Amino acid sequence: MFPELNTNRLVLRQFHRDDLELICTLLDNYEVSKMLTVVPHPYTRADGEWWLNHNQTTPLCDGINWAIESEHGFSGTISIRIAEDGHPRLGYWLGEPFWGKGYMSEAAEAVVQYCFETLGSAKVTSGAFEENDGSLNVLAKNAFQTIGSRPDKSRARGDAELTLIDVELTRERWEAVRALAV
Repeated sequence: MFPELNTNRLVLRQFHRDDLELICTLLDNYEVSKMLTVVPHPYTRADGEWWLNHNQTTPLCDGINWAIESEHGFSGTISIRIAEDGHPRLGYWLGEPFWGKGYMSEAAEAVVQYCFETLGSAKVTSGAFEENDGSLNVLAKNAFQTIGSRPDKSRARGDAELTLIDVELTRERWEAVRALAV
């Protein structure tokens, strides 16, 4: 059964076929796609169809892709995939009209909690291109710590090589930060 998550303002839900138009519209924005590693630009209807089909066929034990629904409807995506080291790796994007509203910090907090409380993860990893201040802020707000950097490519930029900042959040740090917030 798909693990729907609810926050104060968001529903993290399974993708629906009627999300296709908004997925294509929001990801066809170069300001969004240039900050992602595997998303092409332009983003076509065929790309969106592939994504929806991928979500229907990927076992939940390999990864979970949530549609982020705000009061405005479909707003973006947040996902985890189980990396080779067995730990979940967090990835996400938000349509530009929804930037600066705290949606992604809220969604990330819910998914991190899911990873630790439901999956029993020892740590969660993620990363963002060093120029992506918004994404790095989301990760910092959720207590992720930088563990290094490495070259990675952006498909939307013609596979240009950029610096990716790798981060992680251990269970111990997450528990300590939560204890301080109470």
